[in-house]
Amino acid sequence: MDRHQSGRGSTPEYRLSRDSVREVAGSTPPPRSEPHFLSTDHLSTEAAAAYVDGCLPPAGQVRADAHLALCPQCRREVAEQQDARRALRGSGPIHMPGDLRERLRLLGEEPTREPTGAPVPPPGSRWSRLLRRLRSSGR
Repeated sequence: MDRHQSGRGSTPEYRLSRDSVREVAGSTPPPRSEPHFLSTDHLSTEAAAAYVDGCLPPAGQVRADAHLALCPQCRREVAEQQDARRALRGSGPIHMPGDLRERLRLLGEEPTREPTGAPVPPPGSRWSRLLRRLRSSGR
């Protein structure tokens, strides 16, 4: 590397010699044809869903728009999320099984306790059936 002083009191200017330029050019890979992103640059599945639903905060929306302009992988993810959204919206009402509704209702309740202080599982659950069998067998 050569150092050149262009004028009195000015900052020195550094230039590469021809040999240094050839060495750097020879060790540098060719430019990529498409942008390269780190895994943290991509939209997560949750972010893609929020983008499709219009639920991203303004800064996230700007970042997602900029990234989607350059990234075909994330554009595919957003397109898949849009397809899933359309399919769910067109599927009609979703019915929840009664036993699931009951289990969800019981989640918020304080569990009943045995005299030993151990919680008692909800009636009809696999655990309650197992406990009944163990008690009846005397274990």
